[in-house]
Amino acid sequence: MRSISVLFIFLINISCNTVSENTKEKLNQLAISLEKTACFGTCPVFKIKIYNNGDAIFEGKKFVKKTGLIKFKVKQNEIQKILAKAKNIKFTKMLNEYTEKITDLPTTYIQIKEKKIKDYYGAPKKLKDLEKLIEEIVLNKLNLDSF
Repeated sequence: MRSISVLFIFLINISCNTVSENTKEKLNQLAISLEKTACFGTCPVFKIKIYNNGDAIFEGKKFVKKTGLIKFKVKQNEIQKILAKAKNIKFTKMLNEYTEKITDLPTTYIQIKEKKIKDYYGAPKKLKDLEKLIEEIVLNKLNLDSF
């Protein structure tokens, strides 16, 4: 009977650790990302990554007020605001790419959870508004009025 009790306690302990590890893994997963690429002019070039746990990274590359890696925190209600807007505009149902045969424009890559969209030209306004929301939240965190 004692060995059954020990086995039972062992199994409970393993299952609790598994749940804990799964929760930790989900918190460290990328929730939102936004990347702006170069154009032939002075378009800001940067990457933004926001994780489920609120950790965030801004990487300023070219033609931005802050260059290099900057780590900051995003509040859960701000993350939820972005995710809710993405759900509201049916982000997961949108095309994977919006593009035309035009040159000299920057490309925006936006990712929410597993869905990634390439926005070069012709994206719907509701996608542009989502991109702008992410930018506004990050600008506020970096104490900037523009990149």
